[in-house]
Amino acid sequence: MKDERHRLTISVPPDVAERLADEKNASAFVTERVRTHIRLEALRRDLAAAGIHVTQRGVAEARARRYVMQAQWPQERYAALEQRVSAAARGEQAEPQAPAA
Repeated sequence: MKDERHRLTISVPPDVAERLADEKNASAFVTERVRTHIRLEALRRDLAAAGIHVTQRGVAEARARRYVMQAQWPQERYAALEQRVSAAARGEQAEPQAPAA
């Protein structure tokens, strides 16, 4: 399959332009962020289809609970989890690991 590219010209606010200026490859950066957004939209649709409705309040409450738990974790456990989540967000298959204590 040929890797087709489409050139787009977009306008962004100054803060976004400043952030993109820091990137070595702004196109790759934007592409990855849009793909992540697409995956999140699909997840929300799948959850809604299963009767699970994500709300801002629910997200905020879950995030607060996560921060409390993470504060109790050793740094190594947090780093390992962060690495697995990042790999999953990029669509990579993470290596199976035993749960950390």
